Amino acid sequence: MLDVVNFEVIGGDGGDGAVSFRREKFIPRGGPDGGDGGRGGDVVFIAVNNISTLQEYSNTRTVQATGGVKGNTKQRHGATGDDVVLYVPTGSIVWGVMGDSHQVGVAVKEIAMNGERLADLDEDGMVFIAARGGRGGRGNKRFAKSTRQTPMFAQKGMVGQQKHLQIELKLLADVGLVGLPNAGKSTLLSMWSKAQPKIGAYEFTTLEPNLGVVYLGFDSFVAADMPGLIEGASKGVGLGHEFLRHIERTKVLIHLVDMSREDPIQDIRIIQGELASSGHNLGEKPVMLALNKIDDPDASVRVELLHDEIKNEFGNFFEISGQSGEGLDSLANKALEQVRLNTKAPSDSVPILKPKVTETRRFSVLSEDGKEPELVGETPEWWALTLDLQQEEARAEFFDRMKRLGVERELRRAGVKDGDRVKIRGLFVVWDM
Repeated sequence: MLDVVNFEVIGGDGGDGAVSFRREKFIPRGGPDGGDGGRGGDVVFIAVNNISTLQEYSNTRTVQATGGVKGNTKQRHGATGDDVVLYVPTGSIVWGVMGDSHQVGVAVKEIAMNGERLADLDEDGMVFIAARGGRGGRGNKRFAKSTRQTPMFAQKGMVGQQKHLQIELKLLADVGLVGLPNAGKSTLLSMWSKAQPKIGAYEFTTLEPNLGVVYLGFDSFVAADMPGLIEGASKGVGLGHEFLRHIERTKVLIHLVDMSREDPIQDIRIIQGELASSGHNLGEKPVMLALNKIDDPDASVRVELLHDEIKNEFGNFFEISGQSGEGLDSLANKALEQVRLNTKAPSDSVPILKPKVTETRRFSVLSEDGKEPELVGETPEWWALTLDLQQEEARAEFFDRMKRLGVERELRRAGVKDGDRVKIRGLFVVWDM
């Protein structure tokens, strides 16, 4: 099962505004009529329950939405670009990756340390707008005024957002089955549900998580069978450590113990130690202890001999046999009870998550000794990047907009004089107001 993918998402660029003038018979002074460009499309993630893997995106490197259409004559505005919708399994987490998302081998733990958690799509139908499309540029009709009745310029469309992402899948199961290899987890899941995990009399039969729905009358819960854990799993030993993230969301864990082994008490201690040190808060989850394989005569004797010692050290437990089915109903009913106790009330509506706005819509002036001052803010950056500052009329419009925003006053306070250079989002503008 593919549960981590990396790729780049790019919102569509906004369409350019049009420079046009109305030319009709008997209308000698038609004036400007250039239309606005359309907004670029967004890249959108939607969580759905009927997908259980990220396999569809295994070869994806870049996803880009359609750009907005350029404005036209007669004040006709360009069409908005089409969104790109990506369907991912419910339980997916979207991380912002620092650097190149094409580095497919970047570890999840490394992303969690250095990246930014952008969205947790843990509810069916949840929507996350990952990359916004750029705003469409304004046509020359929008820049006409009494002192400039025939503007010869228009605004370019803004480029769409561009992000490197990692999508991490954490299965949404209610109950997680954990234990040493060959403890009987897959057998239990197959007895409880219609799931058909691979079962064998050897270690590491389970190579990826398996899900099964356990029905109890009119109620049910989802159980996940994890690959067997061994000592040192939390540090990368064995297979199970790669899948611990899938039981992070579970409401209760069932720890299966193979009572046919020589030292089951030490086995219990090993798994409890690995859960506590996994870094997934698994050590804080309620754990139900199930002593398995009591159909085996030797295992049954060990349960009887170790009964008091296990109860004193680890608390209450269930005696079960995944092979014969003994004790499985009681275990399932208790698991359902724990699931209900740890289930939050569902929300009334499915939220739509949007990209964080890190930049302010106003502005700020950053200045350091020996460097050009930098003007930061969504609005001034938008005007600087979408107007042709080499064109006289467009340059005059830019400075007029900056004056109305109060930028001139702040730059003067920062010591900027006419003729000084100011940095705006990678551009250097010679200031002259």
